[in-house]
Formats: sequence, C-alpha cells, structure tokens
Amino acid sequence: MNDEYSIYLRGFIEEDVPVINRWRNDRRMQALVSAPFKYVPEAIERDWVISKMHENRRDIYLAICLKADDRMVGYLSVNNIDHLNRTAFGGGIVLDRDAQDGIVRHEAGILTRQLVFDHLNINRFEGRCLAEHITSRVLMEACGYKLEGTLRQAVYKDGRYHDQCVYSLLRDEYYRLMADGEYSLLSIAKKAKRIKKKYETYH
Repeated sequence: MNDEYSIYLRGFIEEDVPVINRWRNDRRMQALVSAPFKYVPEAIERDWVISKMHENRRDIYLAICLKADDRMVGYLSVNNIDHLNRTAFGGGIVLDRDAQDGIVRHEAGILTRQLVFDHLNINRFEGRCLAEHITSRVLMEACGYKLEGTLRQAVYKDGRYHDQCVYSLLRDEYYRLMADGEYSLLSIAKKAKRIKKKYETYH
C-alpha cells in the first residue's frame, strides 16, 4: 500500500543530527509548534537524537524521507504511548521549507495514522495546537479529529500566554473515514476549504 506514496518513514540515524538541528534553530519553522523557541547546540541535539534512537517504547520519532532520493525532509513523533489505555499523543510534523506544498504533510499524516491504529493498536489519538494556529486546526478537523476543548493560557511562548486546543481521533472514527474514502487528498482538501471558510467567518 505504501508504494503509492512519495515518502517513507524510518528511524533516526546519527547523520540526521545537523539537519534536525537546523530546523530546531529556525525561528520561522518553530513558530508553528506549541513549544517556546530556544537555540539548541548541535552537541545537545546529538544526545537527543541518539536517545530517540534507543528509547522508543513510549515515544516514537521517525524521519520523513523522499523515495526519489532518500533525502530527509522532516520528522514526526507519536508520544505518550499508553498500551493499557490504548492512547497516544501526536507530537506533530516538522517539515523542511522545501517540503511544505501539502503533499508530504498529507502522506505523513496517513502513514502516522496507519502506524497508530493499524500497528500500535491505539484507540484514542490526541493532537494539540495553539488556538490561533488556524491552519493546524483546519487540517485536524478535515482529518476527522474532534475538538474536545480549550486549555486556557496553557502555553507560554514569545512573551505571552496562549490557549491550546485539544483534539482527538478515535479508532472507530478512523476506520469509518477510511472505509468511506475520506482520507484522499481531494476529499481532505475540499473539507479543509469548507472548514477554513467557517473560521474566516467567525474569527
């Protein structure tokens, strides 16, 4: 099934360190995540990458690579994996500026959900984003995630507090959407366009 995609996922390797560190220290890229920005030396980055290579029971970090040339263009994570309660948290997708045309993100999202529901046997997959990150909210809703609530002033970033939205996708919802063909790029694009108009109307 993965033959139809332009990307594949793999575990981190030490050669990924300089690329990940460049992304980590890119203010424009980090503006899209909830965590506050801070510069990270490459030596510390190396320790972090190596730790993720060896400690993958509760948190899984995977490189996103192009099939055409094996170039790493981003990474994603599934965090707080709880096999007893069958829950997990989506740590988000970090993409190089050259890979932000929407196709790679779409395919990475599909492969992440396959990993979570088909292989890890998770029942509830949670995602969070800053309330003002409308693009993230639109994409999650277009992919079937339900807004559960808003954590008020939960994140301190860039000198002020931000509200954080909590979304979740359940196993039966995922399989129903899959069966109905709702995860095609065209279907998600149409839903995203409609949802975006809703936000433009009310915000």
